[in-house]
Amino acid sequence: MKRQILVLGAAMLFLVGCKKESGNQNVIKQENVETTVTNNNGVIDSTTSSSKIVKNGDQETQEYTYRYVAEDGSSANVTFTNSDAGNYVSIRSNNKTIRVKQKEAWAKGAIYEENGVEVKSEGDNITITQGNNVIELRKAKGQ
Repeated sequence: MKRQILVLGAAMLFLVGCKKESGNQNVIKQENVETTVTNNNGVIDSTTSSSKIVKNGDQETQEYTYRYVAEDGSSANVTFTNSDAGNYVSIRSNNKTIRVKQKEAWAKGAIYEENGVEVKSEGDNITITQGNNVIELRKAKGQ
């Protein structure tokens, strides 16, 4: 009899515990993956990007990620982050990431600068400068 009560009690605790929801219910995430195809004078070009908007109470963070390539063919994922805490660009390549805060912006680009690293984003081009090292990236086409 004691064994049945013990098993029944454990089963009830399990059922009650399974109904409990965890996590912050105020955080709302919205993610989109978009492929754009353009036809310029018979040349078809496509670009893939992803975006994510996270709302946590009154704070909102927007992230836009694109794939860029260098002249040597290596690729990098570039994420532009806009939030109440500031605007950043993150560049990930070869399992390394640099994150730089925005210094100034205009209609078609921005300059990000922090810790001796400058990133200039202008249209489909990104230029990374650190000391004498300059890396040119161009938004990937045909993904």
